[in-house]
Amino acid sequence: MSLNSIKARIIVLYVSIMAVFLIGASIFFIFYLKGVVLKPVDLSLLKKAEALDKLINSTTIKFEIFNVYGKKFEIDLSKAQLWIYSSVYSKYYFQLRTLSGKLIEKSKSLGKLSLPYSNRMKKFETIKLSGKFLRLVNYVDKKNQLIIQVAYNVENEINILERFELIIFSTLFFILFISALAGFFVSKSALEPINKIKEQIKAITEHNLNKRIDVGEVPDELKDLIESFNTLLERLRKAFLREKRFISDVSHELKTPISVIQMQCEIALRKERDSKEYKKALETIEDTISLMSSLVEKMLMVSRLERVDKSVFSEVELSSVLRSAYELLKGRADECDIDLDLNIPNDPIFVKGDKTLLVEMFVNLIDNAIKYNNKGGCVLVEVEKLGSSVVVKISDTGIGISEDEVEKVFEEFYRADKSRSKDKEGFGLGLSIVKKIAQLHGIEIKINSSANAGTTFYLVFKS
Repeated sequence: MSLNSIKARIIVLYVSIMAVFLIGASIFFIFYLKGVVLKPVDLSLLKKAEALDKLINSTTIKFEIFNVYGKKFEIDLSKAQLWIYSSVYSKYYFQLRTLSGKLIEKSKSLGKLSLPYSNRMKKFETIKLSGKFLRLVNYVDKKNQLIIQVAYNVENEINILERFELIIFSTLFFILFISALAGFFVSKSALEPINKIKEQIKAITEHNLNKRIDVGEVPDELKDLIESFNTLLERLRKAFLREKRFISDVSHELKTPISVIQMQCEIALRKERDSKEYKKALETIEDTISLMSSLVEKMLMVSRLERVDKSVFSEVELSSVLRSAYELLKGRADECDIDLDLNIPNDPIFVKGDKTLLVEMFVNLIDNAIKYNNKGGCVLVEVEKLGSSVVVKISDTGIGISEDEVEKVFEEFYRADKSRSKDKEGFGLGLSIVKKIAQLHGIEIKINSSANAGTTFYLVFKS
């Protein structure tokens, strides 16, 4: 199992949280138990130190000590309070020191040893003396300028604490191990729906793109992801079908001109002919190749539009774009006896986009208006501002588009009412290119048309 897997991350996170909580709890209980075990010992040692202090200040005999002021003290070691220190086997020990640390007296239980002392020592401490753990109290008699040290052998108490720590940490590691196992099974159960989704995704190929991921028993957290994936599959299916149809349409469009070229070559080569017949055959082939070249150019344009980077769009003067399209098509309009008029405001109007693509869009629209117009008709291109939007209208007096075909005219290789446009050159790619360019620029296109009543295209540039 890789550490980069979701399962591993869940287990690590789960065990880490448990470890932090359990270690914190363990430390708390260890310190708490330490206090519980040692507090009675500390209280007992403090009482014994206070008892020794009282004994020092009593009037008894046996041996004498002098404090820093030269005052003499007599301590009777036979007193009942001192019997527990008199044996070398005793667990209790005491020492008397001056404030400077000079040893004055110690109990017989210490033998040749002595209790340590330094200015940095605390009131209560656990020390190790000759391999034994002792609990020590440092009691200061300010009146007599003495330090009374009383200690007790806490080997049993330390053993209890060590056993408790061993139990605590053994239990801790056991719980963490169980937690890791639990995390493994929990993560496996939690990720099971993802594994099922993965298997369903693997079953989807180019042959069954209509298949969808089942959202029936999937957790709510994954439903949005699955719905997004299903939406992606639907887009892929449509794109795949569109590509298949595009290839099929291209093949169909190329089949006719290729057949014409092949037929002309076969006829020309079947027998010897005069120069006029050869010239006529070559002219037919040239026209056909020109038609094929036009189709390839439009196909390349469609392909190019799929890779346009909108981040390089800049401010473009709309009137300049329309004039460029007008200049390109004015001659063609005159040849077809169509009156092409351009009505644009004098004030500059700027839109964001690619000038070359916008010119291509308007050229296709105006060319369509000329191509499907009636002889002696007209095409009018107008620009007007409506609030924050700019609307470009391209109107013609041509054959129009029936209501049921208006939505289809933007489909690739679609030509409206073929019975009325069969003598018109074209491949049905012009308006498809227009739509793609408009979508790239965020332009809304509306059509107002009906059969034999002309067509008006509205292109709305939104600010």
